[in-house]
Amino acid sequence: MDRDAYTVSSMLNSINQTMQHGGKVQLKRDVGNGIAMDTSEKDIAYLDTQSKIKASTEKVLQLNAEQKLEWIAARRAKANTYFHQGEYAKASDSYLEALAGLDFGKTAEERQHVERMIQNPITCNLVACMLKLEHWTKAVQMCNLVLANEPSNIKCLRQRAKAYTKLERFQDARNDLEKVLSFEGHEENQFKSVQQQIGSVKREEVLCKQRVSNKKNFEKNMMKRMGSLYADKKSIVQTPRTSQDYRAWSIRGAVYFVWEILSLCFKKRK
Repeated sequence: MDRDAYTVSSMLNSINQTMQHGGKVQLKRDVGNGIAMDTSEKDIAYLDTQSKIKASTEKVLQLNAEQKLEWIAARRAKANTYFHQGEYAKASDSYLEALAGLDFGKTAEERQHVERMIQNPITCNLVACMLKLEHWTKAVQMCNLVLANEPSNIKCLRQRAKAYTKLERFQDARNDLEKVLSFEGHEENQFKSVQQQIGSVKREEVLCKQRVSNKKNFEKNMMKRMGSLYADKKSIVQTPRTSQDYRAWSIRGAVYFVWEILSLCFKKRK
C-alpha cells in the first residue's frame, strides 16, 4: 500500500502536535530584502500539490507499463470519488497524480493513443474541477492543451466555452460552441444542450452589458451629487453654522467617504 506524500501541511501539523501548548509554527515566505511574509492557505495548498506530484513521479519511474496503467486507474478512481463528494481540490490533486503515471510508448501511434484515450479524458476531468473551483483562466489553459492534439474534443470545447463565458469572453465562447455544432453525427439531446448553452452565453452577455451600464450611470450620478454638495462653498462659509448645519456637513462628509470607498471597490474589480 502506497504511503501518502510528505507535504508541507503534514510537516507543519507534525511539528505543531509535538509542541502542543508550547506555541505554533507558521511558514513564512521570503520576498527579499530580509522581509518574510505570511503564507496563505492557497500558497500551502500549492506547495502540497507540488510535493504530491514529485512523489508520484518518483514512484512511477520504478513501475513497468502494466503497473503504470494500474497506478493511473487507481488515482483516477480516487479522484472521481472525491469529485462526487464535492472535494474538488483533492480531486484535482488525484487527477494530477494520475497524469504523472502516463507512459506514451515508443512510437507516434502509441503516443496518440495514450493522449486520446487516457491523457485527454483525465485532463477534462481536471478542467471540471477547475470550473467547480471557479479557476476560469486555468480551465481555459488546460482545455488548450487538450484541443492542441484533439481539436474535435466536444466535451473540452464546451468546457472552454463555459470558462470563456465566466471570463466575459463571449465571442470566444460562441466560437467554440458553433464549432461543436459544425461536427456531424450529433444526437438530438446533445444538439439541444449545445443550443441551450449558446442561449446561456447570450443571457450572460446581456447581463454583463447591463452591469457595465449601471456602473457608469451610478458613477455619473454620484459625481453630479458630489458636485452639488460642494457647489456653494462660499455661502456656507459666510453663514453662521447652527447645529443643523453641522449635522448636514457631517452627512456630506459621510457621503464623500462612502463615494471614496465605492470608487476603490470598483477599481479593484477592473
